[in-house]
Amino acid sequence: MGLGERLRALRKNRGLTLTQLARRSRVSKAYLSQLENEQFSNPSSEVVIKLCSTLGVSIDEILGLKSMPVTIASQTAVPLHLRALAREERLDDEDVAMLSRISYKGRQPTSIDGWRNLLQAIRQSTNTE
Repeated sequence: MGLGERLRALRKNRGLTLTQLARRSRVSKAYLSQLENEQFSNPSSEVVIKLCSTLGVSIDEILGLKSMPVTIASQTAVPLHLRALAREERLDDEDVAMLSRISYKGRQPTSIDGWRNLLQAIRQSTNTE
């Protein structure tokens, strides 16, 4: 299975249209269509990261390098940088799922440090550090 097939399957598994994925990932609909139809097969790392973050998958998964175990965290849309923080902090699936649902004015942190700051603020405000 090529990148385009995997991308289409991941998008459809999440119930997203091409337009919705384009809007959420900030990657053009035309380019996504070309990727899905295997007209382009070597997207930039920036595009791959945007798609991984939007679809809640790892780079390995979208590129077909390995299969991931099915967990609560991998079933929800977990941004790439949050996944990285979860590995570093050894967060459980419940914490990762909770964090992945947080946004402010429709935006989420865009870096590992941003997710770390959010996690620390939650821990401090709930006295769970």
